[in-house]
Amino acid sequence: MARDQFFHIKSISISDSSDIKISTTRKMKHSVFLYLIVIIMASCRELVTDKFPEFPAKPTINSILIKDSTLKVQVSLAGKLDTSKLALIDNADVSLYVDGIYKETMTLLDKGLYSSSVVVEPLKSYKCEVYIPGYELASGSDSIPVPVVPSEIIHIDIAGKDEEAMTYPAVKFTFSNDPTVKQYYEVVIRLIRYRYESVASLETIIDPVLLNEGLPLALFSNESIKGSSYTMTINYFTGSAGSSNGEPLRTTLFPVILELRSVSFSYYQFVKQKYLYEKGRYPEFMAASTIAFPLYSNIKGGYGIFAGYSSIKSDTIFPGSN
Repeated sequence: MARDQFFHIKSISISDSSDIKISTTRKMKHSVFLYLIVIIMASCRELVTDKFPEFPAKPTINSILIKDSTLKVQVSLAGKLDTSKLALIDNADVSLYVDGIYKETMTLLDKGLYSSSVVVEPLKSYKCEVYIPGYELASGSDSIPVPVVPSEIIHIDIAGKDEEAMTYPAVKFTFSNDPTVKQYYEVVIRLIRYRYESVASLETIIDPVLLNEGLPLALFSNESIKGSSYTMTINYFTGSAGSSNGEPLRTTLFPVILELRSVSFSYYQFVKQKYLYEKGRYPEFMAASTIAFPLYSNIKGGYGIFAGYSSIKSDTIFPGSN
């Protein structure tokens, strides 16, 4: 990682006086005031720290379990905050257990990347134990839920307008819900842009379930859903826009694929805290806070994440076809 430097940013607002007849005393006070402002502005960037204490290296396990995909694990050593290069480990002993039964020793596929012959299935418990010579045993475990099928998918070409009067689209869909069981979901809107695929960004969030999460993410639990089904609307932006004949600016539309992920609790926690962590480390210009949040980890004896999801993807949806 690059060396982090944190600065306190101070903002000062100055109003001009409308009174052009200023006494000598007021002129002196005004001069002193301006002098103080120059001193304050000159010192508005205050370096907090760019030196970090020694950090004991620990095993790091990172793996996202995806339904119908072979299980892969990246093994490395965690270093201090200003470490510029990840220490990938090629001599680890990586053991995989399925439903508590030893399955196999994973093989090294690439630098620090270990692969298994096991294909991930919902409701099965997966555990990975990693031993690196000279370090304590580290392990991670999780299981993924059964996927939920979205239905009644509707594309809304013009769902609203942003602050600059540019129109944006939305996708509306319904999915079943069991209010007696805590469930977690993530929605991904995939854009088919000519010959490649990308992920749409979120626009103005209006859905009450998403608003209940408090973060600008299409990641949510069913905590606030009371019925046996729920219909969600997600506004999105494709990353490009245009207009013709003097009409209002419109988001450029592309064919889309709706992916509804049923995620594990650990995945849900990790993605939420990852967002806060990145916002804390890389705040927007003139942000009021530069608090770094810790990353969520479910690894015993080390760091990292071992979690996943199962998903259902819709057929390609063509805007204007509804």
